[in-house]
Amino acid sequence: MAGFLDYEVLPGDNVPEGLPRLRLPVLSPIWQGESLTFEYPDGARHTLVGWSLASGGSPCGVRVFWTRHQPRGPAVCLAVGGDAGLRDLGPEGAGAAPRGFSFLALSESLIPPEVRDVIGAPPPPAPLLLA
Repeated sequence: MAGFLDYEVLPGDNVPEGLPRLRLPVLSPIWQGESLTFEYPDGARHTLVGWSLASGGSPCGVRVFWTRHQPRGPAVCLAVGGDAGLRDLGPEGAGAAPRGFSFLALSESLIPPEVRDVIGAPPPPAPLLLA
């Protein structure tokens, strides 16, 4: 699967510094949902929602896919949100204030099965061509 996703996070309350436009290679199908819930090994469950400035700051969808920074680099499972990034609603029941992120890389052990079913296993690096 070849293609790119242009992603930018505007400065705002969620991510004060913002994130300049990135052109991310998309190496898998893209999982999309209203939110993404994952569980850490200690049992803490976190829920991510995308965040948008379009209506004064409100939830929007989350997208998850495999990408890599460089052709020979390792594949990374990346979660992205809206034009204001992602908001981590924190551990369930903890009552903590939400934290904002430009994006979030997920370790393979944190990828929920329903997401893995769509994005698959990490793709291998591009072959090394010797002249």
